[in-house]
Amino acid sequence: MNRRHPPELPELLHEVDPNDALPLAEALSALIPPAKAPPQLLRERLLATVARPRLRYSPLFAQLTDLFDLDDTDLAALFERAATPQAWTDTPIPGTRLMHLQGGPRVAGADNGLVRLAAGARFPLHRHLGRERVLVLDGGYRDEHDGQLYLPGDRHEMQAGTSHAYTALTERELLFAVSVVAGVEVEGFGTLSPAAG
Repeated sequence: MNRRHPPELPELLHEVDPNDALPLAEALSALIPPAKAPPQLLRERLLATVARPRLRYSPLFAQLTDLFDLDDTDLAALFERAATPQAWTDTPIPGTRLMHLQGGPRVAGADNGLVRLAAGARFPLHRHLGRERVLVLDGGYRDEHDGQLYLPGDRHEMQAGTSHAYTALTERELLFAVSVVAGVEVEGFGTLSPAAG
């Protein structure tokens, strides 16, 4: 009787009784030397590159380009600027800070920026006066309207006239990019937008 073996098995295992294949494979794998950790200098260089503000969010640059109509160079400069405390503006909403930015021509009619919420902070009920597009960069939040959880890389779009509130997760600060037309009307705080502060 001919048995067909998966092509990924080593040739030696094709000649072994199927009942003995697993113990033999385990014995052979025990002979493989353990993987070496990368040299310390290489590890440090890699971590330093990832930690640099210019490149920290580079895996999301394609989505950020769509959101802000900016190229990679402009986005890298944006995150370099975002690493400085003076780039951020306090808002009347506790635990919330904004950083304003000028988007490209395609989003010229929108208010664009970055928003930070302290870990566990709640952004109160608000109504969107125009379309709002959000891209989560760090941390996460739970939308109180539908219970949906948004994490890094997730997009959330709200249409004009819709309302909701959300709470940042407690593990870390929430950072997201936002492009909003006409701002938001926040219960108890009035109209707020990244450009208005």
